[in-house]
Amino acid sequence: MRRPYAAALVAWTLFVWTTRIANIWRDDALDLGERLGRTALAASFTLLALAVVVTLWRRRPQASLIAVGALAGWSVVVWVVRDVRILAADHAGGFKAVHTVLAVVSIALAALAWREARRSDARAGADGRDGEGAASGDGDGAGRDGDAVSRAPLTR
Repeated sequence: MRRPYAAALVAWTLFVWTTRIANIWRDDALDLGERLGRTALAASFTLLALAVVVTLWRRRPQASLIAVGALAGWSVVVWVVRDVRILAADHAGGFKAVHTVLAVVSIALAALAWREARRSDARAGADGRDGEGAASGDGDGAGRDGDAVSRAPLTR
C-alpha cells in the first residue's frame, strides 16, 4: 500500500509541530499556562501523526482512513484559525509570510492525504478487503501488499 501523501503529511506535521515544542519552551515571554497550552496543541499534532504511522505500518485501510482524516481535518481547522489570527495581529511581515506558507503547505498536504486515503479505502473495499485480515493470511487471496496470492499447490 503506497501512501506518499499521507507519509508527506506525517513528515511535514512532525517537522512543523515537534520543532514548535522546543520554540515554546525557549520563549521567555510565555508563562507556564501559555507554554502548557501551546505544547498541548503541538502534542496533539504529534500524536495524530504517530497514529497515521501506526495504521499505515499495520496496513489497516479503515483505521488509516480515520487517522488520516483526523490529522487532515485538525490541520485544516487549526491552520485556518491560526493564520486568520496571525494575519490580523500586529506581527512583522516575515512572520506572517512564513506562517502563511506553513498553513498553505499543511492544508494542501492534508487535502491530498485525505483524497489518497479515501481512494485507498475504496479500493480495499472493492477488492473485498477490509484490511483486518488481509495481512494475516486468512485465505482471502490477498497478500500484505494487496496483490493476489497464488493458490496453486506446491509441487516438488
